Amino acid sequence: MKVEYLGKKQGRIGIKVIDEKSSVHKVEIGLDGEIVFHGNDDYPYQPEERSEEEQRIMSQVEERAKYAAQQEFPEEDILEPMWDPEHIKRGIEALKAYQLDDFHREFRDYYKALQDPAKYASDPRESVVVESARIYKAFTITPDNRIDEIDDVALSYECQDGSDGSAGRVREMDDSLIVCAMPALDIGESFDYEDEFHKLVLTHLVAQIRDIYLDMGEEPPDEYKVQGVGKLNIHGDGIGET
Repeated sequence: MKVEYLGKKQGRIGIKVIDEKSSVHKVEIGLDGEIVFHGNDDYPYQPEERSEEEQRIMSQVEERAKYAAQQEFPEEDILEPMWDPEHIKRGIEALKAYQLDDFHREFRDYYKALQDPAKYASDPRESVVVESARIYKAFTITPDNRIDEIDDVALSYECQDGSDGSAGRVREMDDSLIVCAMPALDIGESFDYEDEFHKLVLTHLVAQIRDIYLDMGEEPPDEYKVQGVGKLNIHGDGIGET
């Protein structure tokens, strides 16, 4: 997509985006990240009247416009931190610098929960739909990009009766928090925790950046074209909308 900054007026940031079909969009974004206006002459105005492809493009354009607005005004909170590549890069730097012995101690619960989330659920094991589980591990980073606090593992899931379940907590998002979020993984017996899990978590954060680019209809830079679990839900991935 081609992007042009149009200026800021009355607290609104104007961004022009030309999508993959050469259709022109004018998007206005509030300083809090809200899409205030999205004008386009080629696609239906009402979402329910759009095709799946048209809705994908409209959603990706809005994400691309928000990213451009954040770049113009880095001091504003336009993007949620975990949807800002620059924020996740800080988390990657912090995790790379973290002592491996400390990582192996503090992240072992995440490793175990990814293999067997039902063990960590607050509902009876037999009631947990394992395929629905989302397992979280969060940590905070200092201003100089070092790991500070590490939270216990948390998870959300569906129960067999259709109700929602959860265990643990993920603290409220701010610009110091990095969140790993993955589904249950089939980790084979040959997997070596101390040799491989640090790389797996690092790759997950890199893959989140990969998916942020995909979410806004952009080709990820080569350094983020990795194999692995990234974002659990992005525009146009066939899973659904965020």
